[in-house]
Amino acid sequence: MKDILAQLVEGQALSSEQAVDAFEKIMSGQSQPTQTAALLAMIQMRGATVDELVGAATVMRSKAAKVAVPAGLTAIDTCGTGGDHAGTFNISTASAIVAAGAGRPLGLCVAKHGNKSVTSKSGSSQVLDTLGVRLGVDTDTLTRCLDQAGICFCFAPAHHPAMKHAGPVRADLGFRTLFNLVGPLTNPAGAPRQVVGVFSPKLTEVIASVLNRLGSIHAMVVHGQIPDADAGHNDALDELSTCGPSRVSTVRDGKVTTTELDATDLGLSLGHPSALRVDGPQQSAKVITDILTGKQGAPREIVALNAAAALTVGGVAADLSEGLNMAFDAIDNGKARAALDALIELTNTAPASA
Repeated sequence: MKDILAQLVEGQALSSEQAVDAFEKIMSGQSQPTQTAALLAMIQMRGATVDELVGAATVMRSKAAKVAVPAGLTAIDTCGTGGDHAGTFNISTASAIVAAGAGRPLGLCVAKHGNKSVTSKSGSSQVLDTLGVRLGVDTDTLTRCLDQAGICFCFAPAHHPAMKHAGPVRADLGFRTLFNLVGPLTNPAGAPRQVVGVFSPKLTEVIASVLNRLGSIHAMVVHGQIPDADAGHNDALDELSTCGPSRVSTVRDGKVTTTELDATDLGLSLGHPSALRVDGPQQSAKVITDILTGKQGAPREIVALNAAAALTVGGVAADLSEGLNMAFDAIDNGKARAALDALIELTNTAPASA
């Protein structure tokens, strides 16, 4: 580890092989806390490279507690990095539910990866718990959820036990590190298709390149803007936005391409940020419930847009336009609500994991 740290001090980035070596030491407890802190801080100061992210994700994937995907189903994920400080309701969680409702009849399931939030007012685990989903169930139950509900929730701490060695260091550092980017790259079900929201437009191509190296079949790495004239500034959004333009880096056929998306070109209304903001999990859960029971408005549209992206990368929609129609149909015909209800029932009638 000392040789690796010496290289970083000299301003040299790590190769993917060196990154594998370094993060193997960190996640197996061989690295001293001071060494781990030094490595994370030095990488964060200049920004993680594609090689370093590939190496860290490779190790973290190898140590994850896996979830089996039922035969005949294709798994996708909608986990983002968080850290956008936009204060919105849980858009990616809601879009995962809608995508499950629309996609399960077509052989698609959503292995939603997520955690408690440290930067927003409501993390995915917190809002799902508020909605009635039981966390901490065994992996066999998660597989049943994929099969019968079309969606499961992979609570990150339960699937990445090796992070216990880095967790205290991250908490003591108190700033964002490479691990904030690696989390969405380590889906426990091995989902090869995903929508990843990132907190900075500079990261879309970086994370897309990492996913490409890791073998993703089809992925969209997205970053949206929500200009707020009332607040006098632009907020970042680690989702596709209906309030402003979105940057999208797409991984497909071994290539990365980057475009800009204007949701109004798809027939959606220009949303106002205030309609998306909540004060905590209770409000977020109410917004999601309202969407699933037919309430019109900006929250419904932004969820449908992000669900459309999930259905597109999942291969059941040809493009975002078709995906939007499928998402709205799943909301209106009750299949999205049924997916959530099934997830609640299956998790509450299952044994807790050991």
